Formats: sequence, C-alpha cells, structure tokens
Amino acid sequence: MTHNILNQLMVKLEKSIMKEDFIDVTYDIVEEIEEREDAFEAIQPIFKLMEEYQNVNFGRPGPLVHFVEKFYKNGYEEKLVESLKRQPTQHTVWMLNRVINGSQGDRKAYFINVLDSIIAFPNLDDEIVSLASHFKSLHE
Repeated sequence: MTHNILNQLMVKLEKSIMKEDFIDVTYDIVEEIEEREDAFEAIQPIFKLMEEYQNVNFGRPGPLVHFVEKFYKNGYEEKLVESLKRQPTQHTVWMLNRVINGSQGDRKAYFINVLDSIIAFPNLDDEIVSLASHFKSLHE
C-alpha cells in the first residue's frame, strides 16, 4: 500500500509538469516524498519523467535534483547512469557532470566513460551530444 502512495505522488508530479506552477508543485511533492521511508524508490520514476519530458525546465538544479542528490554515494549515481543508458537528456548529462566533479580516481574515470557513451549514443539530439562533449573537455 505504501508503494501505491509513492506512485500517486509521481502521477501528481507528471500531471503538473506542463503547468505554470510546476516548480512550486514539485517542491510540495518532494517534501511529501522526503518524509517517506521508501523515498529512494522515487529516484527511478523521477529520472523516467526527465527522460520523457526532456524540454521541461526542472530548475537549475531544482527540487528534483536536490532530492535525488540526497542519495549521493548511496545509490543515486547508479540510478543516474541507468537513466543515461536509457535516454540521456540535457538535465541528466548536467547532473552527471556534477557527479564527475565530486569524484576521483577510478570512479571519476568510470563516469567520464559514461560521458563517452553519451557522445556515441545513437540518434541523440545534437545539443545533448554537444553538452556531453563540452563536459568531457573539462575533464581531459
């Protein structure tokens, strides 16, 4: 039953995505999610939302990024990479660069390799490839 409530929050988030007050609604929904014991389970649906609605302004970084980054070094990076392998977006590529900036050694090299895979991703929007290439150049 608790998982159902999380699903309802994600549906509410998606329904508000094209509305003018989307960011305000997002803050409210994130606050509700953060109070839940299963909050981590919201990360994948949030990334799927970003994949589906690539042209939506989620903020810079915005409430969703602030929420998922609370799980930094606790599973967030793996969920981000899974999302990037499914469908890179400008927002998730930008998030990857934030992860790279906070990484060192083999871990940093791994995330830079993820950037390489984004650059080679088939039929990807030129702006996303350009952004990934730009971030890659910052780490060479």
